[in-house]
Amino acid sequence: MIVELTEKMIQDAFAKTGIDQKYYPQYEAEAKRRYKALQEEDPDYEESPNKDNAHVSIDLTNEYIVYYVAEIEKGHCQQWAHSFAYYFLLEENEESAIRIAIEDLNEEEKQKELEIHANSINIDPIFVDRYTFLFDIGEQDVKEKAEDYCRSYRKCIEQGKSTIYAHAYADAVNENYYEEFCEIYAEAYEVATNHGQDDPEAYLFGVFCTDAADQGYWLMLNKFKTEFKEDWQKEFYMLLIKRELEQEEKRPLTAGEIKELRNDILG
Repeated sequence: MIVELTEKMIQDAFAKTGIDQKYYPQYEAEAKRRYKALQEEDPDYEESPNKDNAHVSIDLTNEYIVYYVAEIEKGHCQQWAHSFAYYFLLEENEESAIRIAIEDLNEEEKQKELEIHANSINIDPIFVDRYTFLFDIGEQDVKEKAEDYCRSYRKCIEQGKSTIYAHAYADAVNENYYEEFCEIYAEAYEVATNHGQDDPEAYLFGVFCTDAADQGYWLMLNKFKTEFKEDWQKEFYMLLIKRELEQEEKRPLTAGEIKELRNDILG
């Protein structure tokens, strides 16, 4: 027997959820919306007793309202809460649901809702800023990467590093650099920034130094001299080579060796 969705069915089902009565209008609207969609798709659907369109719409709404209420309680707007709850159940993936939820929001609303969501995960402002940044540039696994960034950033600060170094190091961690390369990139980025370079310039200098550490400082020396002309850049590159040589030799370089090295790089 086909069962029609009635007001009493909706009221009784909502009462069983134990959710605050103020959310009943949203529950009712969602139950009716889902029932209408199911009816349009297959008005005669009935898989088994209590598995007709009316009962299925109630079951789906029971799942939906839990997520909707949770998002509202975090401080999200109704549009976000509805979209997130609906698409999270559909996609079964939080990140995908968020991307769909913000599609119809303007830029200001988008940033506000993303910040609310990020704060619900971790109230650290470093995490929140990184989370929203990664989302804005279309990264995947945003939560995990933001957590790694925040953890690495805070570690650097605890070690007495500057905020510039900490940012660059944590950025390299997000790019899955090896530990040694994260440190080299952060040093190079910090030096470049302190000499007035903007973020793209500092990034390119840091990447080159990291590539040189990987492929060989001497092998890339001529390319370095072609691309980087500033004395401070040459001094830093020399420092990287000096440090590598001293690690290999397990001793400090002599004054004569340093002078020869300086001539090779700065000459």
